[in-house]
Amino acid sequence: MTNTIIELNPAKLTVSMHYQARKTPGQQPLSELANSIAAQGLLQNLVITKAKKRGAYEVVAGGRRLQAIQLLLADGRWPADRQVPALLVAGDSAFEASITENVQREAMHPADEFEAFAALIEQGKTIEDVAARFGVSPHVVKRRMRLASVAPELIAAYRAGEMPLDALMAFAVSEDRERQRDVWAGLSEWERAHPHVIRNRLTVDELTVNSCITRYVGLNAYHAAGGRSFRDLFADEGDGRSTYIQDRTLIEQLAQAKLDAEAEAIRAEGWGWVVAALDADHEQLRNYGRTYPDSRPLTKAEKKSINELTAQRDTIEEKMDAVVDDDDTQWLELEQAFDDLQAQIENTHDAAQKWPTDMLAVAGAIVTIGSEGRAKVWRGLIRPEDRQDAAHAAKGEDGTAGARVSLPQAKTRPVHSERLVRQLTANKVGIVAAELAVKPATALAVLVAQLARKTLISGYYGCGSFGIGVSAQQEAFEQHAPDFAESKAGQELARIRQQWLDLMPKDENGEAGDLLQWALSQDTATLLDFLAYLVAVSVEGVQHQESTSATPLDALAAIDGIDPARWWEPSAESYLAHVSKDRIIEAVTEGAGEEAVAPLAKMKKGEAVRAAQQALAGRGWLPYILRIRTE
Repeated sequence: MTNTIIELNPAKLTVSMHYQARKTPGQQPLSELANSIAAQGLLQNLVITKAKKRGAYEVVAGGRRLQAIQLLLADGRWPADRQVPALLVAGDSAFEASITENVQREAMHPADEFEAFAALIEQGKTIEDVAARFGVSPHVVKRRMRLASVAPELIAAYRAGEMPLDALMAFAVSEDRERQRDVWAGLSEWERAHPHVIRNRLTVDELTVNSCITRYVGLNAYHAAGGRSFRDLFADEGDGRSTYIQDRTLIEQLAQAKLDAEAEAIRAEGWGWVVAALDADHEQLRNYGRTYPDSRPLTKAEKKSINELTAQRDTIEEKMDAVVDDDDTQWLELEQAFDDLQAQIENTHDAAQKWPTDMLAVAGAIVTIGSEGRAKVWRGLIRPEDRQDAAHAAKGEDGTAGARVSLPQAKTRPVHSERLVRQLTANKVGIVAAELAVKPATALAVLVAQLARKTLISGYYGCGSFGIGVSAQQEAFEQHAPDFAESKAGQELARIRQQWLDLMPKDENGEAGDLLQWALSQDTATLLDFLAYLVAVSVEGVQHQESTSATPLDALAAIDGIDPARWWEPSAESYLAHVSKDRIIEAVTEGAGEEAVAPLAKMKKGEAVRAAQQALAGRGWLPYILRIRTE
């Protein structure tokens, strides 16, 4: 049978279950595919074969296209008399045809797709036109357009496989192509594969719609003043974190103007001074004193107002929870209304506070933007320079109780400037060093005392210093080598440690005594012996990966011809139980010869470990990691 193109009524077609090669559904929603067919027609024929039922056919390739046509028939967009073109194949080649149609079809590269969308827009098509023509949503078209606007060099890098698609999406957060190029050039190979790094670099100086300053000004007010914003179409957040403010200077000017107006209203309360600032200087606030108000009970009208405002706020909060994730505008409008109601509630409580009249002229207030995007006011502040006036104003008249205040610390001017303090103390350090340089006995005693305190005395004093910048670190033997404490070297170090602990001075409570004075009273030979131990326990060189290269530890060991085989032997715990049986056989071959290996081949792992331990005992064999290397 020769393959032929025929046209037939879609009612005669069913999706084949027997000849279908594609088991995994396509990713494009069926409704979008139907829209595309409605707009452009059926661009690719179905592949069919005869069914057992007379006059019926099975679709072996193009089942989703048939389902889309059936959707169009149901809603009247596919005329009832319109035929469906299809390629008729023999039943014995139907499955092969299904495979060929699904495997050989090559999808358009995503970069080609979004550049094609951009070309259609340039030809005068609207986003809605393109969406309808290709059966996708306008949001999808907007995303493709944003990708097409990325710097051409970055699109080329994506085509070449130098960056993943989600990294290209991250670059679309900025419309500044030069900025995109600069960020790309400054990224490491690892960073180029991580979208969050790219977004952070591009938006490091950007304000989001969710920022406190934007919420304070209001997005509508910012737009009304000529400000522009843009949304990261590829971000998941729907609460303002993915929409960015493009004119930071403008929004800061608007915020400052709004704060200045708030400051005027606060100044009308009678305060001696009021400052409006975008950011609060918390270090400065810590230096201020305070005067405190007395609170009166809320009136019935105030209580009623607060209850009504609270109910309205709770209703708005419920509406905010119901907003869909991608509706930034509605969510932000509701949030602004929520904040306004909360501010009214707080203002009602503030009105019930009575500030001491005598303190108003000397105290003041700072108004700034709080973390929730509302004006934050610190009232009753007393500046350091107003300390004396505040103390006088706080005194009650005729023996009556005065205002409640906490006054700032009195300013004291240092005798010496910071620069002069550094200059003098640097000279002091040099003088001590010059003296110590010609007193080797004292220098040795101080060195030993400081290292001993650091090495042998735990707790706070163990971190102390006797005025020299010498310290030592210790390897965590118990962490890295659980077997070390019971080894020859471990037991020897423990013995020497205890020896010095017994000799070191102690007070009446058995705690460490005056170590420096003790060291100064010892002879040079004793101090040198002690120093040898303290230097020894600072030896370092624990490795985390295998290496055959010589290390500084090897160079140190080679100075006196140290032989690790005098201290270490291969046992189950120290080595053999931790390696494979093949490695055990290699070790025994190296250390005891071929004859000792023969019995191990037929043994289980546990038996081989015990036999290898016996075979290697006293042989001086070491794994290469323990050997002292010279190159």
